Amino acid sequence: MKKVLSLLVVGFLLQASAAFADVIQDWTSVQSGMAGTYQDSNGSKIDFTYDAGPKGSDKALKMTCNLVANGYLGVYTGGTWDLSKAASLKFMAKSTIPGDLQIAIKDTYNVQYITKVSIPSTDWSLVTVNLSSFTKDPYYTPPDAIAGHPMDLTKVGNLNFSPQMQGASVVLIGTIETAGTAGASSANSTSTVATGAASSSAPAASTASSGTSTAILDCTGITDPKNGGTFQDTMGSTFTFTAKDNPNKKGQQYLAITYELKQGGYCGMWSRAGGADWKGANLTGLKNISLMIYCKDPVVLGLALKDNNNNQYVADTPMTSGGKWETVTVAISDFKLDPYYTPPDAKKGAPQDFSKVATFNIQPKTVGKFTVAVDNMVAK
Repeated sequence: MKKVLSLLVVGFLLQASAAFADVIQDWTSVQSGMAGTYQDSNGSKIDFTYDAGPKGSDKALKMTCNLVANGYLGVYTGGTWDLSKAASLKFMAKSTIPGDLQIAIKDTYNVQYITKVSIPSTDWSLVTVNLSSFTKDPYYTPPDAIAGHPMDLTKVGNLNFSPQMQGASVVLIGTIETAGTAGASSANSTSTVATGAASSSAPAASTASSGTSTAILDCTGITDPKNGGTFQDTMGSTFTFTAKDNPNKKGQQYLAITYELKQGGYCGMWSRAGGADWKGANLTGLKNISLMIYCKDPVVLGLALKDNNNNQYVADTPMTSGGKWETVTVAISDFKLDPYYTPPDAKKGAPQDFSKVATFNIQPKTVGKFTVAVDNMVAK
């Protein structure tokens, strides 16, 4: 893996300004030698070319892939861009097989960071990549990386794409643009952006929506160490949580979280799912997980579910807007096998089985200090 990914760190120097710009790649000026492919040695194959974009008059990167089980493949593209002023990247994309796309960048210190987004449709769809969602690549450190620094997006080198859809697929990526303005919640900021407790600054969550649903979060007894706990890196990230009474829903509580996530680090919590009886939550036949989130600033939360075979599956919520209670939804089909962690009691190779989800995790992805409230986490 490292040998193949070493291709990604060749010193590309695209003749383009590193200054902030709306369009960072329109696929019309990729110079010779500035793009190429990589794949495993187990049979995965990938080729690329440039094709018509969503407008017909523009261009798109077209990747023709055949990904084998447990393999990898991708396209690297070279460049130098200043993304420090942007909150996110956006582009139109489509795939013959909807699924995940892993994106990798190198920062000013040549450290590689990765994130995943979803290409939801076979038709052109808008994809937003929150720059705050990039985390340090746990599998690969470029040989020229300078360790010990927070992620610095003032000089981003390389923009690499790795489709995750197993089997044959064709993936197209249109013009890539910056979007929004980097604020306190962006990946290259470490300032405190939420200082007040959610109970004092946020209105109580509204009542649950109608329809058949299965509760995942039950705050009853959640602070008992037998029912929930926290985890964090050794880089200074912290995470605490408690249950608070909801003044607008008598007898009910919501989850109040305070965390600080260091760049390249991790932190989060685990909890038993469903209820206090540890019978778990049956998600068979259900389509989505929705939850209500309040934070003064936009945030992304990572979710993890431990299935009946004790394998862990992960997905991220969309980024919130901030400043109000918001309902976000994650499709259950978006949950993929966790590439970074396998529980010791997992039945490796077993198919996904959400007939009993015994525990779930909440793992923030937005770097910085935040106070977040979570309520009404249900599967529908």
